[in-house]
Amino acid sequence: MIKLHSLIILCLTVGLVTSSLLTDECLSCLRQKKKGDKTCRWNWGNKSCGTYHITKEFWLAAYERGYSYETCTKDDFCAELTMMSYFRRYGERCANQLNKESYQLTCGDYIRLHDGGPDGCSRSGTLAASESIERCMA
Repeated sequence: MIKLHSLIILCLTVGLVTSSLLTDECLSCLRQKKKGDKTCRWNWGNKSCGTYHITKEFWLAAYERGYSYETCTKDDFCAELTMMSYFRRYGERCANQLNKESYQLTCGDYIRLHDGGPDGCSRSGTLAASESIERCMA
């Protein structure tokens, strides 16, 4: 009974975090931008897998385990949990780089983290992706 109770609390907590970090609309825009399928490919010397093009470095930094890298990234639910974990880990850093509070981060800000790594919000090379997501969200 205690394990079931803990699982329910975990699911509710993850659900709350999901709704504040990655809305369905944001995820839909990310899928459109990434144009991903469930395969792995090499881009600019990095292997990325799944709908959201998650690299192994991103997956490792997110601390999401339970499945292998390729299994997780090819499963949308696991990949989305991985992204949420990564965004929780680096969201405050991103907010500081953008002179915002964490709660003010947008889907476009999260794509900057996704594409540019922990310092992606301070990299000008991630602005086009952010603008693309923001247009999709409008």
